Amino acid sequence: MGKSERSLIDLGRRVAALQDQAPEARLDHARGRARLGAAELRARPPTRPLAVRLSAISAAALLVVAIVAGVVMRPRPLQFTLGAGEPGAVGAWLAASSTAELPVRFSDGSWLLLAPGGRARVAAVDADGAEIALERGALDLSIVHSDHTRWSVRVGPFQVHVIGTRFETRWDPTTEQLVVALREGAITVSGPIVGDARAVRAGERLTISPAKGTLEVGALDEAPAPAPTAAVPSAPAPSAPPEVAVPDEAAPVVATPDVASPGPPTRAGEAAPPSPRVRASADVTAAPARPAAPDWRALALEAKYKDALAAAELEGFDAICAAASAHDLRVLGDVARLGGNPARAGQAFTSLRARFPGSPEAATAAFLLGRIAQDQSKDHAGAAGWFTRYLSERPGGENATEAAGRLIEAAHEMGDEAGARRAAERYLAAHPSGPHAAYARRVLARGGRATP
Repeated sequence: MGKSERSLIDLGRRVAALQDQAPEARLDHARGRARLGAAELRARPPTRPLAVRLSAISAAALLVVAIVAGVVMRPRPLQFTLGAGEPGAVGAWLAASSTAELPVRFSDGSWLLLAPGGRARVAAVDADGAEIALERGALDLSIVHSDHTRWSVRVGPFQVHVIGTRFETRWDPTTEQLVVALREGAITVSGPIVGDARAVRAGERLTISPAKGTLEVGALDEAPAPAPTAAVPSAPAPSAPPEVAVPDEAAPVVATPDVASPGPPTRAGEAAPPSPRVRASADVTAAPARPAAPDWRALALEAKYKDALAAAELEGFDAICAAASAHDLRVLGDVARLGGNPARAGQAFTSLRARFPGSPEAATAAFLLGRIAQDQSKDHAGAAGWFTRYLSERPGGENATEAAGRLIEAAHEMGDEAGARRAAERYLAAHPSGPHAAYARRVLARGGRATP
């Protein structure tokens, strides 16, 4: 063993002896580890702020994910096409030709069928349904039902609320008569006569006439009652024509009034010449009775507007305008308007306003004069004037919503951008959910350059 090794052994013995003399001087490994841990904790920064920051970052990330998911998963509004597949536009008028129906198909499987000559528009759409405005004519609807289905049809002063169903509705603006026929499903009708949410049962037909104050309820397939006619006694069964007796020599000849005298009597065995009396009698009975002139009011009730206009011309259009009641003048104007003669319609409505100023019919005439100017004459300045006049006379009238919307269109067509924006702002303030609301917002967003 070398010297160095002996020195190390001696040192170990001395350390052991000292530990035996002072046990408290021994190394405490547990306490040392505890002190070391405490020192490490004091040297580390606090961890709570970091956890808070991580929680905030996680919450923000979750919020972003939720927003993105909501945008991606939000149901899109229904789309629809016209006829053979032409894309439809919300708020645009739909007009079926006089000889063909116009189909309208929606992306949820629902469809509409506008009868020939009908006029309507899809006023609004969302993911759960659409709002349809029927101006005139017949509309056949088949609506697909779901848990959130929400469809409605505006017809004059009436509102038809649809859950999911198959039904038809018909509206005549001249007579202001509504017909609703429900084949299956559930609908309610609100408006004059029926009140709020009158339920219609499957297989039921309602015929509502505010002008007459009547409500008729019948079966869907029930034939309409025939028009009453005068009682005519039944004629006897036809028989063979009687033989004409040939008078003998002694038989007297009697002349009848208004008939030519007969020729000389025949003798027995002689051939009888043709009897003028018999021929005259036959001529009188064969003369047909002259038919009565058709009544233009009755033809208007049957929606035969061209025929009604022709009958009014025969009766004397100018004379009718000078003497007819306010109601008849309103009907006469509609007959001419729907019969294709805007000049005669303007004459009837102008006469109505001159003869019955301040009446509800006169205010309606102003609205209809605006429609004639806008739709048929393309006189947008004149249309704007009439719509403004109607709104001043009947600001809460049944045509106020449409008049206010058409006023935006008229101002736009005139190139009056400021006027179009003012009209759009007034429309949204009064009718935020009206059929022209989307168009009004486009006008405001595009500085009055939106296309109707």
